[in-house]
Amino acid sequence: MANPYWLARIGVGGPEPTVGAGVLVTDRLVLTCAHVVHGRATAAVRLVNRPDHPELTATVLRRGPWPSGRHGRDGTGDVAVLELAEPVPARVARPAPLAPLHHWDRPPYPGLTAHGFPLDHEAGRSSEIRPTRGGMLIGGELVQLEHDSHGMPLSPGFSGGPVVDSATGELVGIVTAAQDTLDRPPVPGPDGRLRPAVRLGQMLPASVLARYVPELAELIPGAALPAEEVGELRTLVAAVGGVADPLELYRAATAAQGLLDPPTRPATLWETCWYLLSEVTDAPGTAHHPVREFAGLLAASAADPAHRERLERLAVGAGAAPGERWRPILVEIGHSGAGRGKFTVGVSTVRGGELGQPRLRTLGRSALQSEVLAEIDRQLGLLAADSAELIVFVLPRTLLTVPVHGWTGKRSFGPIGADHAVVVVDRQRRDSAADRRKLELNWALRKHERRTVIHPVDCAEPGPAAALYHLLSPVERPQLPALPGLPKGRPYGPLLDAALSAGAHAVIWPEWSCGERHHPGVNCRGSRFTARLAAELAGTPAGELPHRIKELRHQAEESGDPAGHWAAGLVLLWEDPQLLPSPHRPYPVAPTTRQPRPTVGQ
Repeated sequence: MANPYWLARIGVGGPEPTVGAGVLVTDRLVLTCAHVVHGRATAAVRLVNRPDHPELTATVLRRGPWPSGRHGRDGTGDVAVLELAEPVPARVARPAPLAPLHHWDRPPYPGLTAHGFPLDHEAGRSSEIRPTRGGMLIGGELVQLEHDSHGMPLSPGFSGGPVVDSATGELVGIVTAAQDTLDRPPVPGPDGRLRPAVRLGQMLPASVLARYVPELAELIPGAALPAEEVGELRTLVAAVGGVADPLELYRAATAAQGLLDPPTRPATLWETCWYLLSEVTDAPGTAHHPVREFAGLLAASAADPAHRERLERLAVGAGAAPGERWRPILVEIGHSGAGRGKFTVGVSTVRGGELGQPRLRTLGRSALQSEVLAEIDRQLGLLAADSAELIVFVLPRTLLTVPVHGWTGKRSFGPIGADHAVVVVDRQRRDSAADRRKLELNWALRKHERRTVIHPVDCAEPGPAAALYHLLSPVERPQLPALPGLPKGRPYGPLLDAALSAGAHAVIWPEWSCGERHHPGVNCRGSRFTARLAAELAGTPAGELPHRIKELRHQAEESGDPAGHWAAGLVLLWEDPQLLPSPHRPYPVAPTTRQPRPTVGQ
């Protein structure tokens, strides 16, 4: 985990000075507890992992309903937003990355670490903790934290401190309370009986923080809509104002699913919206998500025509069929019988799960790149602007290592894979009915998951292909294999064969080979690549991988040193069987795997 430069020490002067912790979530906003800055308008903020950086001045921009809480004095709503006088430069500290929704409260449970400033520890201390399992939220929003009998326990000074995933450093929530009575004499309660000794704390999770701090919503991966749509919907909800009863609007939006009401009555339209985005992540029994229905209902109540139009546009996805997130352009390339160095090429589009008439040609190697790119340009010009283009190269296995994502046209300023979502598909698996069925079974489960679990293949000891096959073949396992080098020949070629035979929904590799000597305890280029990839894709659903890989390729091009960037030459093998017509099934694919049982409120 990288050094947490976003960790802040919050100091409040006056007759009763207090000290707490905070976390930088944008270049100007810091989160802490409301009780840390209670009764104060300003606070001093110090980035403790930048000891040479001067102390910052902040204004209390917003507070939660603490101390009265939402339902009496239950400790809820204990959050405050501090606004810094000046933005923090990116070279000094970047905002804390946020963990995907519900990543920490479901198996496999990650280890958690809290940061704070207990008495006599001005530089800060960390505490390894775990949430109490079982799903109970105190007051509908607080998570109880437990501490083992060793190490630094939570204590005063941790208030407002970030709780992060110990492995990734991603923000899970903030500490709001700590109670440690193990080393104190027993204290009798109001009834005269001794209270049991405890070592507990409380956390306000990020999913609840966004209820009070809407600006966080588009920063948290895993919501029901893409981040850009979450941000637009947040802005529109604020602009429209209180035009409807929040609970009644929720009930109307979820009427088709018959979902239970939220645990606590939403007080604002934003709380209704965020509950739909964060808790109703799957909507069984309907072709669209209830949050789009919410946008449509809100549009009907909006007075401003511009707001109404934008909300209606967000609600358009209500009738979209599965797969309409993408507009695929299928580029099929194969070896031609016309002679060595000749290729058959067909370019077509996919609409509503049906393959259009391809334009077939035979091309020589020298003309292949330029002619294919010219035909792709022609097809792109015919696409409607209602969804994203997806360029799919269907290649024989012997050509999967050709860097088609790096092809550049005569009038282009960069590779096609940095401007558009580009994936490759293996023709051999596509032509095999048995392998195709394994892929369908895998995708039937991946559709219901909101994150990507990378299986990093070890660069020094990649292991036998059979071991990878048996690891990936159970469809319940979500692992996506990441190869640390080009799968051309040994050692990674057989591993790619095994992953495809096992039905892997995707495989990722770089267009280069590591080439470094392997020493114990030293990470080589391939190992660094797979580790970084696991962190970057953790919050990406399987269906959004093409878009995320395109973003990473663009970052590499934008860096000024594309070849030296960690994401140089990213290759994504990805095939959604509901998106691309099967040569074996002229009808739409129906999931044949038992679906996850929805939980209450989902």
